[in-house]
Amino acid sequence: MNTRTKARLSGLAAAALAASFGLAACSSSDSNPSASSQGGTDNKPLSVKMALNFDGKDVPVAGNEVQKAIESYTNTKLELTQISSNDFCSKLPVMIASGDLPNIIASCGAPSQSYLISAVQNGAFWDITPYIKDYKNLSQMPAMVYDNVKIDGKLYGVPRYRPLARYVWSYRKDWLNNVGLQQPKTVDELYNMLKAFTNNDPDKNGKNDTYGLTMMVKNDTLRPDFGVVFGSPLLWGNKDGKFIRAEETPEYLEGLKFSKKLFDEKLINQDFAAIDVPKFEGDIENGKAGVINEATNKIQTFDARVKAHNPNGAIDAFAALQEPKGTFLAGERGSNGILMFPKASVKTEADLKQLLGFIDKLSDKPMADLLEWGIQGKHYELKDGKAVRTNQEAFDNEVGFPYKYPLETVPVNNIRTEGVLDPLTKLQLQLEDDNAKLAVGDPTMTLLSPTWAEKGQELVQILTDAKVKFIMGKIDEAGWNAALDKYRKAGGDQVAKEYADAYAKSAKK
Repeated sequence: MNTRTKARLSGLAAAALAASFGLAACSSSDSNPSASSQGGTDNKPLSVKMALNFDGKDVPVAGNEVQKAIESYTNTKLELTQISSNDFCSKLPVMIASGDLPNIIASCGAPSQSYLISAVQNGAFWDITPYIKDYKNLSQMPAMVYDNVKIDGKLYGVPRYRPLARYVWSYRKDWLNNVGLQQPKTVDELYNMLKAFTNNDPDKNGKNDTYGLTMMVKNDTLRPDFGVVFGSPLLWGNKDGKFIRAEETPEYLEGLKFSKKLFDEKLINQDFAAIDVPKFEGDIENGKAGVINEATNKIQTFDARVKAHNPNGAIDAFAALQEPKGTFLAGERGSNGILMFPKASVKTEADLKQLLGFIDKLSDKPMADLLEWGIQGKHYELKDGKAVRTNQEAFDNEVGFPYKYPLETVPVNNIRTEGVLDPLTKLQLQLEDDNAKLAVGDPTMTLLSPTWAEKGQELVQILTDAKVKFIMGKIDEAGWNAALDKYRKAGGDQVAKEYADAYAKSAKK
């Protein structure tokens, strides 16, 4: 531990936290937080009930070491309901409609679903816009991240910060070496890799038991969706104030045809429309598939899980694919959904402030360290004052998926203790920086369409069903165009008009 780190320790409270979390690093401001960021009052723990999406394998038992550390620092008693992300999105509207909600509930990705917007407009959730400035960590969130999740110009939840463009192609590096190819730079080279991973015995076991790309329909979205790769807009395009849905463009159809080609040649899993996340990820982990399109924070996870099955296996990753029209990546809001506060369970402004204080304290240095590195001796060790990850899989299962990813909000790179970065972490950070320069944005991100608020889920379902049928060969191009006509008549054209109107109004402000 260096002299500067030692100097930052103050008082018995900081020392106790250092012993509990392993990282002896807590600034004087962290160990003596303002009243606005305290958890419970009069030393009584604040009861916090949360419903969160969960992307891990097994939900940890309540009262585990990590949860106790969070509760100790934030002076809370946590009751977490963690639901698989694939089920969470279908259960969330039912939960909201019932009115029987916990203190804090995550949204299903971007807060743009019709049921959620309606609930917000009907006063079901607290508007937290006036309060953010009062919290030392939450007030440091990039303004753009807040702006990108506002509804009617107001903030109805704390966004969970994420890099602007995170999705990359993670692949079996050892397989690529075995089939004698280089990392793809174009779509054609990606296709050649997928074909070799399917037909050329990439694991060298003498069996025809592998395929190229694991694919699924996740939250009504193709994963991966090749539309943007081929030059389509991201969800919506805006040309001279006129809006068009991405699926209505010829570039999107080109990407859809590419997906169909992969399906027809069995380079993707034939059950892509019916599987869930564990199967989607499991096929690359257990050596059935060679490529997956997932977030950068999964690169290390996949590598650890692959090595658990095969110590000689290895994961590498890339993002950009060059095409004649350019190199494009799907951008995001800079957040992974928002943490919302239902008025049905958060009765008073004082209650809201306490909960915001809890969320704020999760970005204090001791918590940032816990969520990033875990527990010393179990998930990391210290080397010259820097954290060194020792057990990636244990960290993922016990810290990352159950706590870090659902609960981390503001960027903490400049808050947490510096770590010794392994090659895959360096790759992750580099890809996130590079991707931001190529990200394609959604021009409707901050616009509202009443028709989309009412019928958006229905309209997306029309398009998703047609995509699946087209890829599987159940409809042809004429059938695809018929589905687009159905979408337009069901409200798609009206949505485009409303977005155009909203855009014109915002441009005048």
